[in-house]
Amino acid sequence: METPEEVTGREGKATVLFCKFTHPHPGYKGNITVTWLEKWTSMVLFSYTNYPSLNSQSSGFANLIHQNMGKRYRVLGNLRENDASIIIKQLSLQENNRQTVCRVNLKDYSNETFQSSFQTILVVAGQSDSRAVTGVKGDSVTLSCTFNPPQHSPSSLTVLWMKRNPHKASTVFSCTRSLGAGSGYTDRVTVNEGDRYELIGNTTQGDASLRMRNLQLIDTDDYFCHVHIRNGNRENVTQDVMQLQVVVPATILELLAVSDDVTGESIVCRVEAVPPANITWIDPEGSSVPGNSTDTTVTRELDKHQAIGEFRNPILRGTYSCVAVNEHGRDVRQIRLTADNYYSNFIIGMFCLIPLVKFLLLLITGIILFIKIKD
Repeated sequence: METPEEVTGREGKATVLFCKFTHPHPGYKGNITVTWLEKWTSMVLFSYTNYPSLNSQSSGFANLIHQNMGKRYRVLGNLRENDASIIIKQLSLQENNRQTVCRVNLKDYSNETFQSSFQTILVVAGQSDSRAVTGVKGDSVTLSCTFNPPQHSPSSLTVLWMKRNPHKASTVFSCTRSLGAGSGYTDRVTVNEGDRYELIGNTTQGDASLRMRNLQLIDTDDYFCHVHIRNGNRENVTQDVMQLQVVVPATILELLAVSDDVTGESIVCRVEAVPPANITWIDPEGSSVPGNSTDTTVTRELDKHQAIGEFRNPILRGTYSCVAVNEHGRDVRQIRLTADNYYSNFIIGMFCLIPLVKFLLLLITGIILFIKIKD
């Protein structure tokens, strides 16, 4: 069994309790029961059994939960990969200095119980306001992560950054600093998703901050930082979480005039913005027209983070301005409507009426001649 001596987490955030173990043999298919207890009281915090299941659509195994105190615990590790780690949701200050024990039982080896040494939970008071960061699409941003540096040089220090879920499967960046045969350290980056991440913090001073480049809207998420410090057989783990919000200043993607036989002429303004932008129009006389009025509409495409403003049947000829604004930026684009454009449909319609006018003139002339001949 292998567990760290100390696990540090932030109040109100998700925190991982680590537990690794070995099987009697790699092909073991029997039941595995895991129990997490409080050391001094033997109070069961979380207990479940992983068993072979024909109904399971993934690995052929399923979990049966026996006890979940406060419904705050969740399975994280894959028992079939020697991992019995779990997640605590909303860590509380009351859990500070709690000592936990991980116990593993194998069905086919009922006389043997594997129990880890205890790990102590250290809780850092929550600072929700300082754990959020905002970045602009296409720019870079720094995700901060601090920990207590060891007093003596550790044999190894590993920094893991995970997205959305504090689990190795969601790792976007991983770097291990190891003490080599000589006197110096060597850094080995094993994961760098999209080659967009860089460890910029000085780990010797307790800083594991990460820089992320070329931000995209899909980067908006929670990011978990884990720092594993190993000295010989002892290991301490510090965990932190940052919330990243990627924003887009109001940006007009296109502004064009369109014409339709049914709806007539319109000006269309397409805007990308996060949070959504307000759209207003400035007509050729300088008057401001709200995005939603008798002559205008705004349609939002939330999945694309875009809004489409439409000015229907503009009467005045001249320059119209589309103005898009959100809290991060303002964009303006202009389009000019000429008299030729305005009268083009009218002229085309008049050409279509010429045959009808000729017919009516001939009809009227024939009626007049008929009346005169009759007289």
